[in-house]
Amino acid sequence: MGLNLKKLIIPAALVFFLLTLLFAYLLIKQNAFNKLHQTLEKQLPQVINELKITLERHSYLPSLLSTSPIYIDFLKTPKEANEFTAKQSKVNLSLELTNNLSESSAIYIMRNDGTTVASSNWETPQSFIGKNFAFRPYFQQALQNVLGRYYAVGAISGERGYFFASAIHDNNKVIGVIAVKVAIDDIEFTWGQGIIDFMVTDPDGVIFLSSQKTWKLHSIAPLSDEQYSTLLNNRRYGVTPIKALANTQIKINHDNFQTVEILNQSYEMLSKKMELANWDVRVIAHHSSIQKRLFSGMLISILILSLLTALGLLLWKTQQQRKKYQQQITEELENKVIERTKALKQTQEELIQAAKMAALGQLSAGITHEINNPLTAIRAYADNAKAFLQKNRLDMVESNLLEITNLTESMAAITRQLKSFARKSKGQIRPVLLGNTIDNALSIVKPKIISQRITCHWDKQQHGANKSVLADEVWLSQILVNLLSNAISATHDKEKPEIWISIKSNREAQLCVQISDNGVGIAETALPHIFEPFFTTKPSSKGLGLGLSISFNLAKDMNGTLTVKNMKSGAQFTLCLPVAE
Repeated sequence: MGLNLKKLIIPAALVFFLLTLLFAYLLIKQNAFNKLHQTLEKQLPQVINELKITLERHSYLPSLLSTSPIYIDFLKTPKEANEFTAKQSKVNLSLELTNNLSESSAIYIMRNDGTTVASSNWETPQSFIGKNFAFRPYFQQALQNVLGRYYAVGAISGERGYFFASAIHDNNKVIGVIAVKVAIDDIEFTWGQGIIDFMVTDPDGVIFLSSQKTWKLHSIAPLSDEQYSTLLNNRRYGVTPIKALANTQIKINHDNFQTVEILNQSYEMLSKKMELANWDVRVIAHHSSIQKRLFSGMLISILILSLLTALGLLLWKTQQQRKKYQQQITEELENKVIERTKALKQTQEELIQAAKMAALGQLSAGITHEINNPLTAIRAYADNAKAFLQKNRLDMVESNLLEITNLTESMAAITRQLKSFARKSKGQIRPVLLGNTIDNALSIVKPKIISQRITCHWDKQQHGANKSVLADEVWLSQILVNLLSNAISATHDKEKPEIWISIKSNREAQLCVQISDNGVGIAETALPHIFEPFFTTKPSSKGLGLGLSISFNLAKDMNGTLTVKNMKSGAQFTLCLPVAE
């Protein structure tokens, strides 16, 4: 029986090894898919939010500009009129300035027939003036008094962009359309990194944004003749032929993971409908990342299982040897005294050795634990380095093995900065030290103060400067810089220009910053309109009349007020905000 047991122990150990290895394989594979799915679930909303921010930060602009009196007056002027050319130049300059301030690609005005009569790129070789865009869906939508939205390759510039358009009215009659083009190419450089790829497709399944250049301007499935004809008619992609990706199988399956084939390569994909623009957004990860994770995990599992199996066999062998030695001792004790003495001595030596082997078996758990820690670290390092190994960035592997654990936190921090920079602030209302904010605003306008030799009266030690108000610090700085800039402009022609900054308290538990100047003041007829949009006393080339209107509304959003009055010499603006307790 003992011989039979000995024959069975090695096959049993081998079966145990293989079954355990199979279980480890399935567990590691499932874990690799779960981690990849978690990464895709994290990346998809980030791509969608980046797209939304890029689009929506300009969606308000055409509706706002469509109410401008100078644009309405310009569209009402016949082309053959003597003043048409002068008005067109003025409107072109206004559109160019607005385009630069809003960081859009282009802003242009079309008549009802789709002909462009004014554009921000009026003096460039790719000027839109004289071009007809009546075929564009956004133009047709705007004529129906709907905010036009459309993605396309520019018919003139050849550059991709998203278009917003609004109708321009005169006495409730549509007399033209104003359109804003927004570039969205930069998102490819923002997200085209790491192990995760992405693609954005239009309703026809054409890939127009992607982290992989070979995927762009291809369809995920062959286009029908009707779809292809429609694309050619509206020139969404110019004259570029749209072909389906070869050896590709992708199905629309929103909000669920799916395995897809792209160019004969296997990927894991998660997609979601972006209702805002009627786009399908997909994040995609190559299965090679799973294979690398599986390889490293199986390598570690094999090492651990091999060690455990070897220790188990060693312990079993030690126990078998112990039994054998004990049997030999029993038999030898019945022999001669000399033989017994000799056998006893030999047995003692063998027992000492067996005890050592048994102790080694008892230490197996501790040895396994000591080995498991570095092996676990190796697996973590392998996971972190796989992205750069996939790109063959061997020069970055060593650095990233040391720094990669901090990389996730660093990336989260720059979006937070692009969103904050690219989108409209929602207002982080918190205690803000008033004196410091005034100092910051003064540091921004300091060059103008010095160049115009203005005397600025500001005492940071005065009452209230060391107190805090409830405000958004960025908004507050923006208001103060605007008011100081106006004061500087108002004192431009004074021999001894002066500006006063003081802080007062009012009955509503507010701190009020008063900015006064000894300039020309504000005409009494202009005072009631000073905070209205596009109202300005400056020449059109010096401003659009939006600064004070924006400042007034920012103060209101912070539960404060912005007022103005004329002094004996100059004007005084007063900004009041709640005191932070």
